[in-house]
Amino acid sequence: MSVRESLIKHLTSILRASSGTVLIILCDQNGLSIAKIGRKSKIEINPNEITSLAAAAFSASAENWDDLNIKDQVISFSYFDKVCLITIRINDTLLTIVHDYHKEWPLDADNLASSMYYLKQKLGEFFGSDEASKAELEDFSNKIRSAIYLFGMGTEVPFVSYTPENFDKTNLLPFISIVLDSIQNPIFIRYSLVVPSGLTIDAREVSGQNLPVSIEAFSASANVAFQKMKEESEGSSIGELLCYIAISGQDPDNFYGLITCPSGKLKFSSVKGTSNIEEVSFIGLFKLTYGGIPVMGESRNIINSILEIIGSEQITENFIKAVNVLTSSKYE
Repeated sequence: MSVRESLIKHLTSILRASSGTVLIILCDQNGLSIAKIGRKSKIEINPNEITSLAAAAFSASAENWDDLNIKDQVISFSYFDKVCLITIRINDTLLTIVHDYHKEWPLDADNLASSMYYLKQKLGEFFGSDEASKAELEDFSNKIRSAIYLFGMGTEVPFVSYTPENFDKTNLLPFISIVLDSIQNPIFIRYSLVVPSGLTIDAREVSGQNLPVSIEAFSASANVAFQKMKEESEGSSIGELLCYIAISGQDPDNFYGLITCPSGKLKFSSVKGTSNIEEVSFIGLFKLTYGGIPVMGESRNIINSILEIIGSEQITENFIKAVNVLTSSKYE
């Protein structure tokens, strides 16, 4: 069996593990396809678009992890209206799984980790690079397994509102601040609301963390990454970008995560004839120790409460619906 045939064999194993997986693409970091396999689906998928999004998904948060001195990124999840892109870097390639999370969630972590072991081994042969040791292969596959499992675990967070009973519609920011103060679970290290320019509207941070970059700089950088992802996916057949999550770290027991998602549109003034409405994004940094379920649940609650104050917005409402789907089933 040739190396390419062996690569296809392991991609096929990932595809067969879940009926929700639509397409799997292995490409280099410039987006050039090396191997791909898929199944018939009602969801229209453009493979070239996926490779472009894969490159963006893995590079989007690189600056944040560099600033925070947290290495290396393990996996990213990019949620769209119709599918989730799960992107993993293997040597000098990017593996992207296009998965219909409405049909089945979470992924089979054990099967995926096993495939990662052999894919990393075969890609070393494919590119003629130094052969990875058994310990290196096991370390890599264990990180993938842990990231997938932890992201699909944790205590469920009830869908509740943090919106004050009464608020002044002429001055919304103090009431948005109350929402940010109302989070029930101590899962975020820092979280903030920003506008496309990178300006922080409001932010919170757990004291004593001593991170090497300010929360304002962190939020601006994360927002740039989110905007880049939105631009790459504009007009995509898989729908609007609802949420981007990246997991990073060397120790599976101490992974860090970054979440960015839309939070509606805020009107900053009532002056007629001026462009005074800005999109708002939610940015959060968290430890994956608590699992991904409470992170998604609290993000949903905060953002839903903000929408109740500033008014509805379709993409953000779709994010809330997606979280309800994702948190309805989890690893036990």
